[in-house]
Amino acid sequence: MTKIENLPKRYGWNTPVTAPGPKGMQMLTMMKKIMAEPLPFLANARLQFGDVVQFPIPKPATYFVASPEGARDILVAKHKQVNKRTIQYTSLSLVTGEGLLTADGEVWKQRRRILQPAFHHEMIALTQNEVVAALDRLNQRWTKAVSAGDEIMDLDQEMMSLALEITGNTLFGTDLSGEALEITQATISALHGVVARAQNPLALPLRIPTPANQSMNKAVALLDSAIDRILKLRLKDRLPAGQPIRDMLDVLLAAQDANDINKEQLRDEIATFIVAGHETVASALTWAVHLLGKNMNEQEALAANSDRSLQVFNETLRLYPPAWLITRRTLEPVVVSDIEIPANSLVILSPWVTHRHESVWQDPLKFNPDRMKDGVPQVGYLPFGAGPRLCIGRDMALLEGSLILADLYRNWKITPLQSGEVPIDASVTLRPHNGLPMRVTAR
Repeated sequence: MTKIENLPKRYGWNTPVTAPGPKGMQMLTMMKKIMAEPLPFLANARLQFGDVVQFPIPKPATYFVASPEGARDILVAKHKQVNKRTIQYTSLSLVTGEGLLTADGEVWKQRRRILQPAFHHEMIALTQNEVVAALDRLNQRWTKAVSAGDEIMDLDQEMMSLALEITGNTLFGTDLSGEALEITQATISALHGVVARAQNPLALPLRIPTPANQSMNKAVALLDSAIDRILKLRLKDRLPAGQPIRDMLDVLLAAQDANDINKEQLRDEIATFIVAGHETVASALTWAVHLLGKNMNEQEALAANSDRSLQVFNETLRLYPPAWLITRRTLEPVVVSDIEIPANSLVILSPWVTHRHESVWQDPLKFNPDRMKDGVPQVGYLPFGAGPRLCIGRDMALLEGSLILADLYRNWKITPLQSGEVPIDASVTLRPHNGLPMRVTAR
């Protein structure tokens, strides 16, 4: 491990060096590889330099906190000393606006308070009906396809479409299945644009018609047209006064009627939940299918006992956390693992790395759903974040994911077409590079 004494005392712009990390030239020569393969880079940085790593970036000072305790410190114990004003969330806001995911401070508190009724336990319970109905339609479609000899399917696209259908019906009372391919492709394109802009501090404003900007603007326009359709349909079916809310859209429209949010803020929340509501669940389901294809004994155990589905889903979220990168900016100096991180520093957390930390997880690279039979640990497991910014949709996502996996493997055997690892596209979420074609046969 590199000692701090062996590193320069300061980087440019008078940035102090307070933690070990790679040298500037070493990181510069690896930049293309880092951008293409950020997951192994972060994992190797932790192994080489320790649980708190400082990258040789002068402004802002940039730290990677990998330890379970350090990650929890930033997200829970010291959450008032950090905010989300980072390039990651600024870039994402070009797609989602200032929705719940990217909002900060008082705006976030107000929005969380407004949306909370849509995620109460009784509302989450209603999700089950929509999941069951969507799975019935999927099973009918797959039965027809397999009967016609079409056994090879892209499970990545299948899970994206399924999750979007459920999100549309559950949160907005709208059938988005007819637009599933367009919306999912627009989401992927927009999120790739987010990552490209986050990696390029010199990215031009979206009004400049570069090819990348045109692609991103087209994707956002498609999402906006879906939002317009959702709103037009609901305006024809407004909730009668005094009736219990049906979904999140009722909550948002009531907030607009009360002047708690305006039209633009309404759009931002719908966009946020179209993107985050289906992309993250679909990512986890896709990787669960991949892991169960690599571990056929676990697939058969799930087929025989549907009660294992939540364990499988939680273990997948450990190995392939959709939100693999979390960033914060320090508002004041903070101390993590005896290392001082100066004010106005960028702090990077990676559930991908933390979920593989040997201090919490035995044999961390192994897919082992049994490790989740007694629930998940409080430290070292953060697929939904932690602290006050814990994902508002966590319980809904867990219910949805476990119900889908139970039903899929009760009815279908899903096997890989080839052995080996699937290349990972580490965008805003983790996705298999070039999809996930697999063979689907009836049980």
